[in-house]
Amino acid sequence: MSNSRPNILWITLDSVRADHASLHGYERDTTPHLSRIAEDERGVNFDHGIAHSTRTPVSVPSMLTGLYPSRHQMIGTKSGNVLPPEMVTAPELLSDIGYHTVGVSENGYAGVAKEFDKRFDDFVKSSPSSLSDFISYQQALSFLKYSLQTRKHGPGLSVDVGAHGDQNSFFTTDITKRKLRNASVQDCPIFAYVHYNDPHHPYIPPLAYRDEYLEDIDVSADEAVAFAERMHEDLYKWIANDLPLSEKEWEILYAMYDATIRYTDAMVGNLFNFVQEQLDDTIVVITADHGDLFGEYGLLGHHMVLHDGVIHIPLVTHGLEGVIDHSEQPTQHIDVMQTLLAAVGADTTQFQGYDIRDESRDIAISQDLRGTVENGDTANYERIRQYNADVDLSHLPKSMVSSFRTTEHKLVRTDEWTRLYELQDETTDVSDEYPDVLEELDSFADDWMAAEGQSFKVDPEEADLSEQTEQHLQDMGYM
Repeated sequence: MSNSRPNILWITLDSVRADHASLHGYERDTTPHLSRIAEDERGVNFDHGIAHSTRTPVSVPSMLTGLYPSRHQMIGTKSGNVLPPEMVTAPELLSDIGYHTVGVSENGYAGVAKEFDKRFDDFVKSSPSSLSDFISYQQALSFLKYSLQTRKHGPGLSVDVGAHGDQNSFFTTDITKRKLRNASVQDCPIFAYVHYNDPHHPYIPPLAYRDEYLEDIDVSADEAVAFAERMHEDLYKWIANDLPLSEKEWEILYAMYDATIRYTDAMVGNLFNFVQEQLDDTIVVITADHGDLFGEYGLLGHHMVLHDGVIHIPLVTHGLEGVIDHSEQPTQHIDVMQTLLAAVGADTTQFQGYDIRDESRDIAISQDLRGTVENGDTANYERIRQYNADVDLSHLPKSMVSSFRTTEHKLVRTDEWTRLYELQDETTDVSDEYPDVLEELDSFADDWMAAEGQSFKVDPEEADLSEQTEQHLQDMGYM
């Protein structure tokens, strides 16, 4: 390949919170490969990587369009909508300057459900969920290899097709390698977006990883898998009843979640090694679209609040020059994507981020909208209320929630209230203790909402989902 521009590989891990990554000092060694990549002389670990929202259908559009949630408007009842044609994406902007663009995704909201597949030159759904998926051309090529390694990458020997679809990282990695290998013979640089979904609940790691962190818990691997499946199925019921989990049950959830991260990290390390060996100069970005909650504000999963458990995520670059000085500043996906586009000469006019090679972000902005607690039109609150009509949800946002986070504080605003938190304690409003900080962040929020927080000129369009895609999203708990 004889081109002057570098290849770009963007890897998104679903549902990985920073404080469960050994990269950020977590007690379990869940991300040794991510740490290895960050510690390389060309690697950079951003201490304060902050997602734009709490869930994939909001966060990934920000990554790929460079727009904040209140600008792209795929929030609230519009979160399942598709991008309007007038809203351009990073793969299209890179294609305009000669890149061959590839997308590989396990999550429908980072693919066909948002019609992102139409924005790439080549796109593959890498999450086999039915027999037809397994016998499709791309899946079949990978399944031949997978069938010899089902213990390492799946549930072991099982005739349950669905069980083999619980872990997709092998398929995602193998398909991506094949796509990159085929594209590398062309005389043009490559941009690849890859979305790994295995850390998303239910937390079911492959058979070889299931007892990775169960040694000190009196439970079998099969019992732990069954409990993780129960969490996925009964999540809203548990929230409605004040999370009735014992200390042992919490430990099981942590162990299974951490094991899925450890496995996905191994697959990311495998893909990174392939890229280093097989491709010319390549910039690699590894991050997560959001984290997950484990009891914060009485919640599980990724719901409704902008706690650091869901917005503080791993963010690592490798081969992106000139960004290390920003590694201790709040850094967001649109900043890194904008920097990448600017570095290779692509148009960044639509983007709302910072080129962190020579600009500095001091405040990270995250947003979400789930409707209102009283409004039955919001699915998530009603999913909770159906199990307990008297559940107290008054602490949850009743309107659009926005957070403005520095390295020390977080201002959280809705239409009804404004609260200031000191990081590490997001339960105590410290507005009275830090009136100057409150005034500064509140003023910034007002100015930002007026200048940058307004909606795009065209609304996102309602999605027309296939039956298979709709079932996939239902299985993941989105619908």
